[in-house]
Amino acid sequence: MEEYLKINNIFKFDEKYRTITGLTDVCDTLKNIVWEGTEKVDGTNIRIHWNGHRIELGGRTDNSEIPKELLQVLTDMFLTQEMEYVFEQLFEDKDTMLYGEGYGGKIQSGSDYSIDHKFILFDAEINGFYLDRNNVNDIADKLGLDRVPLVFEGTLEEAIKYVSDHKPSTLGNGKHEMEGLVLQPKGIVLYDNRKKPLKCKCKYRDLKKSNFNWRSENE
Repeated sequence: MEEYLKINNIFKFDEKYRTITGLTDVCDTLKNIVWEGTEKVDGTNIRIHWNGHRIELGGRTDNSEIPKELLQVLTDMFLTQEMEYVFEQLFEDKDTMLYGEGYGGKIQSGSDYSIDHKFILFDAEINGFYLDRNNVNDIADKLGLDRVPLVFEGTLEEAIKYVSDHKPSTLGNGKHEMEGLVLQPKGIVLYDNRKKPLKCKCKYRDLKKSNFNWRSENE
């Protein structure tokens, strides 16, 4: 199964001290267009593959091992005759990859979200083409899956301010702070020089470690 694309950081860093030195070149060029941001969930990457005949489960890579409790949840959710029928009706013979995050229990800081193990969809690819947010959400709704919360819309500088405010997570009844945002241009799928969709991540811990003051940099 194809691995999910590597999402680059919004920032450039000083290699020695890992402090922020500015935006990456691509992000700086496109910083004033409208971006949309979903909450970054701290879990483990899960791939769901439909090859036109059957559903396959995978971790972040082909060699990744899915935690036992999460694997059982995914098996019960996807590897059923009912779900196979729904996939066949929805995707027909199209090669389809669904990408999501497995979280909860002892997966990363997942117990902050939920004691139970869960799956949440964040991206989809059909016949090699990635879908925009509206179509990903539509697939989630038709399959009865949770989808990553869309929590932000604006420029990249506004996104940095949003993350720096360290807002509560939209998952787990807001019992802990949001890790950050995964951002992509609104309403369109732009591709980078790797022929992968243009996305970037902005994490609170990077801002905190660098003592990055959004206001002093931008006012």
